[in-house]
Amino acid sequence: MRQSIRLAVFGSLMVLFAGCGVLDNPMEWFRGGNQSTFDVKGPVARQQLDLFYVTLWVTLFIFVTVGGVLAYTTFRFRQRPGDSDNPPPAQTHGHPLVEIGLIAGAVFLLVIIAVPTVRAIYDIYEVPDDDDMLVIDVTAYQYWWAFDYPDEDVTTANEVAIPVGRKVKFNLRTFDVIHSFWVPRLAGKIDMIPNRSNWLWLQADEPGQYWGQCAEFCGESHANMKFRVFAYEEDEFQEWIEHQRSDALEPDDDDELAVEGADLFRRRGCMGCHTVQGTGAAGMAGPELTHFGSRKTLGAGMADNTEENLFRWMRDPDGFKPGNLMALDPQVQNLTDEEIEALVAYMKSLK
Repeated sequence: MRQSIRLAVFGSLMVLFAGCGVLDNPMEWFRGGNQSTFDVKGPVARQQLDLFYVTLWVTLFIFVTVGGVLAYTTFRFRQRPGDSDNPPPAQTHGHPLVEIGLIAGAVFLLVIIAVPTVRAIYDIYEVPDDDDMLVIDVTAYQYWWAFDYPDEDVTTANEVAIPVGRKVKFNLRTFDVIHSFWVPRLAGKIDMIPNRSNWLWLQADEPGQYWGQCAEFCGESHANMKFRVFAYEEDEFQEWIEHQRSDALEPDDDDELAVEGADLFRRRGCMGCHTVQGTGAAGMAGPELTHFGSRKTLGAGMADNTEENLFRWMRDPDGFKPGNLMALDPQVQNLTDEEIEALVAYMKSLK
């Protein structure tokens, strides 16, 4: 019997800690890494975390109180040897004071949760009155993100930059199926529903890189539909905006491989799906690539933007991200390794 209990406990612990790494600081396990909702860096996420803790402590109090009373009565009034020979105790039904007290206590506890919940809903869904607010239009596709800055005349994909300390409003739309926009350390998720517009606002209090994720199942690569939010100080953000406005530079003549890749980009039909500002490529079916070489990630946040990963992406798009449209293009399927190397050189030159 004891052996069975040990095995059951050991098996439960193995399941519980299967996804955990070895960490020097146990709090790092609790915070959960790049997409933690406990390590918040903005006012919206902080208010949502505070509301979570209020709900947690209230429900924990209810659980401990009810469970404690149940455990006490179960143990205190359990049947003992010889009790079967005694008559059962008198049976009663109802107790007005107890029932009224329980109802009043339940209402009180619900009010404790309801007041901060209503306040948080109002604060989060009420557009802040701020003339300095940055507006970004977000369009979700299977399985990537387009970001447009209407007031800045800037368009990018899968990576979005915001200034530290400024409120940012994201106008959210989907091109195809239902998606959900979520930056766990900055704000809770908001659904993106076809033929409907939605929005959220957030603010980053510290410079840094924040991971985003589609949080609504949207197809076989739903889990691979990621993005990054980069929070910069104001002067650095303005430099980023100016850089994004500029056209892509043609490859240097000395870089023969990149020049060949630029020619392949035109001949292989890549221009029909992607935009490269200043080159005549104005496709809308795939991510904007004007300054692709300066981005930190590729494949909608799937991997670091290195030559090796970019080669893998072009060599086997479906293996890299199942279900993406690029994998269905026969022009991509027929690329030789030499052609892929040239295209990689060209893509990395788009700084």
